[in-house]
Amino acid sequence: MKMPIRMSLLVCTIALFNPLSPALAQTASPGPAAVVEMEDWHGVMETSKANNILDTKVNETPIKGGLIRIGIVHRTKPETRALIHQELTEVYYVVEGSGTLITGGGVEDKRQISDPANLGLTPSFFVGQIGGETKQIGPGDIVVIPAGLPHRLIELDGPMSYIIYRFEAIPE
Repeated sequence: MKMPIRMSLLVCTIALFNPLSPALAQTASPGPAAVVEMEDWHGVMETSKANNILDTKVNETPIKGGLIRIGIVHRTKPETRALIHQELTEVYYVVEGSGTLITGGGVEDKRQISDPANLGLTPSFFVGQIGGETKQIGPGDIVVIPAGLPHRLIELDGPMSYIIYRFEAIPE
């Protein structure tokens, strides 16, 4: 009974935090629907865990004004530096494991990085993070990371796997 409620919350979260402008949404034609079946993302997650792969794309779907990429992240250690994705909003759905997430705060020592090509070409940066808000997250939690917000998992209570939805606007 909990999965449908959580999935409904995720759909509402995606709709509320869609970074695409209303003007773009009104002028572009919709793409086809994408269904990522549970056994498919479970299979990708198990492969990622078995091979200790950090980020694996599961799906990419064109939407009005941009793309949505769906991936699996399997973490076995905390992040030493925070990330900022300049034009990319992320939504995490934690499947298993838990840890401490820190978001926001000040930024120093900003260095541009290249995300893996399957994650898109949005400008991303490693940064030193000064302060910020910490929050313990775990299975069933949904986290929205708006574009431009520093973020990192500073502590893990063991391996952590989550589904990640990346929303990237594509300039005309």
